[in-house]
Amino acid sequence: MTFLGIYGVATRSNLIKKIIMLNVMGDAINMLFVLVGYRLVYPVFPPIYEKHLTVEEFLGRAVDPVPQALVLTAVVIGMAMNILLTTYAIQFYRLHGTVDARDMAEIMRGERE
Repeated sequence: MTFLGIYGVATRSNLIKKIIMLNVMGDAINMLFVLVGYRLVYPVFPPIYEKHLTVEEFLGRAVDPVPQALVLTAVVIGMAMNILLTTYAIQFYRLHGTVDARDMAEIMRGERE
């Protein structure tokens, strides 16, 4: 999925499609982080220590909370980035009537109005 996102960003010229592919790429990376933090032992405990467990049992069966925290942070940052990029694309469309990245490059270089 990450390579699909990279391919979409590299080959598509529509800004909205590029934003969607960035979201696909970010979601794939977040799924990878969740997979890294998962433990394949039964029963899996949440990372909250309970008194009836020994420390060794807790450390052996609890999931790692660091990837969960990183994914939560990445989701919030990704949402903010998505809102910002979509706002820029909408505003660029209002001003210039296009969301094509090639047209945007021409307009920014001053070759076209």
